[in-house]
Amino acid sequence: MKRSFLYALAAIVVAIGFSSCEGGGGKVNNVKFRKMNLNGVNTLALASRGAKSGNNAPARLPAAGGDELVEDGMAYSVSEDGTLVEITYAIDCSGGGDAKNLIKANLRLSIQYVYTIGDEWLWLYGCNYVYPDLDELPEPAYSKIKEAIAEHSDFHNNFLVRRKDGALFEWDGRDGRPFYGGVKWDADQSDIYGIVEAMNGEIYANSDYHSMPIHNTLFRLKDEGDQLAVTTMHSDKLTTDVIMPDKRGAFGLDLFYQDEWGNYSGPGIPGVMFIPSGKIVGFDENYRLISVDETLYALGQIEGQPVVYDVTLSEAEGKAVLGEKVANIQGASMYDLDNLPDVSRNSKATWLRGGQKYVFDFNNWSLSSSSLPAHYPDEGYYQGIAYVMEGDQQSFYICDLSKSAAEQVVIDYTELNADASIVKSTISANWTYVPRAQAFRKYALTIDGYETTIILPVSGEDKGKARVYKAGDTTAGQVISVMVRLN
Repeated sequence: MKRSFLYALAAIVVAIGFSSCEGGGGKVNNVKFRKMNLNGVNTLALASRGAKSGNNAPARLPAAGGDELVEDGMAYSVSEDGTLVEITYAIDCSGGGDAKNLIKANLRLSIQYVYTIGDEWLWLYGCNYVYPDLDELPEPAYSKIKEAIAEHSDFHNNFLVRRKDGALFEWDGRDGRPFYGGVKWDADQSDIYGIVEAMNGEIYANSDYHSMPIHNTLFRLKDEGDQLAVTTMHSDKLTTDVIMPDKRGAFGLDLFYQDEWGNYSGPGIPGVMFIPSGKIVGFDENYRLISVDETLYALGQIEGQPVVYDVTLSEAEGKAVLGEKVANIQGASMYDLDNLPDVSRNSKATWLRGGQKYVFDFNNWSLSSSSLPAHYPDEGYYQGIAYVMEGDQQSFYICDLSKSAAEQVVIDYTELNADASIVKSTISANWTYVPRAQAFRKYALTIDGYETTIILPVSGEDKGKARVYKAGDTTAGQVISVMVRLN
């Protein structure tokens, strides 16, 4: 019996020793991103971590099954001199022993895109969990961390970021995140007006999450400090389309109702929802609601002539009705106004059709048309502006649809030419315009073989100056895909 006890004791000691060698704690559980450290960050960039040279290639296959883009879209702050410093996170997790501590110190988000929502929120779209240089870790940490990452490797993770403190909240389709299985909007679109809106610090969004037939439900996400309280704003017999905000505390909506077969069919009926009560009232079906600078107007016609009315709102009386007539829109038909946006934050809306440029001025409610000026392209405009590079790449044109002529900007290559770290023969041949960064972009290799980004801003103090963006505290270069100004 004494020998059996000694054998058992020895087995326990060995097990404890083995557990200690393994780092302890077993599997890493409950990995949660809690905070994005944004203190002092004025510009946020998404960029790769830089390509490894062949001599430093990992011994194992990449942790994501060979996906070379797994580390693209990491978040960086951008300093005044163009240096990129990696954003860090506060992360909660349990178990896993040493692997847990490695995750808390080094796990990052790979982000497809960043949208701004009002002045208080960011939407991190299409995120994945990434551990930089995972393939260089020894066992058992490698397997534990890889297993933890695999549970979050479908590029459907989304987060809302509260700007004032960087707090992160996972955003699921069931909690109001618009669900399209991919970015519905053009990848260069910076705003999501009419799709996701902010009012009084709260977020409003339509979600058609896994609904058949397509059924948009309007959700409200209310900030309650450590969580977002989620509320559905209307009946499941109703579906809503574009969200048209009114700063008086209401949204204009296109409403669609379920028929006897369970389908939602149109045309949509204009309605108004009062915030925060969620009370919905109908509006005159002969008019189209539009939101200009967060104020609702009604657009209709009298004897074929487009007219615009104020919208009078009274939640106490349960009314949203035509107010005073604002204007007759001279020289235009309703067909001419087909491209007028439902939601606009600008004083003018511009579009192209049939080789003509149409400009709608909300200040005087007038439509004008003209032929495109010299250098203006037929397409490729972003927020009403196109940037056209000259063939010799010594200048570019700013083609603003709100103006009558293009502005020529001569490119200043002084900083790029003086940078001895760039191998000039490796600079990519042509500039590519990146709307989200408001800049042209090229790639090049540094003398030590890393890929980096050359940025040519099209606005601001550095307009027209070709700049090399470098990484902070490392020799690796960065390839920038998105830049977002936070101030």
